Amino acid sequence: MKLLTCNAGYLLGYQNVLWGYAPPPVASLLGDAETEHRALASLVSLIDRERPDVVSLLEVDRGSHRTATDGQFRTLVDSLRDRGLAYGGDVANKYGDGGVAGSLPFFGHLGNAVLSQSERSTDAHYLSAGSKRLVLEVELDAETVLFAVHLSLGARSRSRQLRQLAELIATRADGRDVIVTGDFNTFDETGSLAAFADRAGLELRVPGETVPSRPLDDLFVDSRSLDLFCCSPSIEVERCDVLEVQLSDHRPIVLETAR
Repeated sequence: MKLLTCNAGYLLGYQNVLWGYAPPPVASLLGDAETEHRALASLVSLIDRERPDVVSLLEVDRGSHRTATDGQFRTLVDSLRDRGLAYGGDVANKYGDGGVAGSLPFFGHLGNAVLSQSERSTDAHYLSAGSKRLVLEVELDAETVLFAVHLSLGARSRSRQLRQLAELIATRADGRDVIVTGDFNTFDETGSLAAFADRAGLELRVPGETVPSRPLDDLFVDSRSLDLFCCSPSIEVERCDVLEVQLSDHRPIVLETAR
C-alpha cells in the first residue's frame, strides 16, 4: 500500500515573498491562472510517477473566484484520467459547512480531499476546536483505516484537536490498524504529537523536513517537519520519505507499507 500526502496550497505555487513568510499577495486574493496550471501539471506528474493507492490532498479550491478551473479536485481527477489513471474520491469543506467560515462565499470553497485508485468508503468528520476542523476517514482495506487531517496553527487549538482526534480514532477504528496523516502545523513544538501518538496507540513516522528553511526560523520555529504519518505499531513501514517536489510551501510525503 502506498500513500501520498500533499498540501497543494490551492495550486498557488511557491513564491519566496518576504523570505518565505508571506503568501503571494496578488495570487492569494485574485489567483494566477498560469501558476495554477503549472502547479496542477506538476501535481499530475507527481501522482503519475508515484502511482499511490491513496492520495491525501490538502488545500484545494472547490470553485472560488480565485481558481481558473471549475474546481481543482475535479480538474485533477479529469487530468489524471487523461493519462489513463482512474482515480476517484471525495472533497469536503475544511472549515465545516455548518460553521461561520464555511458559510462565507470564499472560505466555503476551500477544502481537503482524498483520491483513491479503487472504490473506498470516505467519511467526513469535524472537530469542535479550531477553524480548520475537517478529518477525512478512509477505509484502506478491511484491516486498516486512514485519517487525513490539517490541524490548526494555534498551539492551544491544535492541542485540543489532537485530544479530540484521539477520541475519534478510538471510536471509529473498531480494532483496525490506523494511519493518520496530513499537515500537523507543528512549527512550535512536537511534544503534543508524541502525547497524541501515545494516547492513540500509534507511532510517529517523520519523513523529514517538509517546508523550506527561512532566515528567521531559528528564532521562531522548532520544527520544519509539519507533514508526517502516525501508524499503528503492527503496520510494517517499508518507506517514509519527503519527495523533492516544491508544489507549494510544503513538499509532499510518501509512505509505503508491506500490505
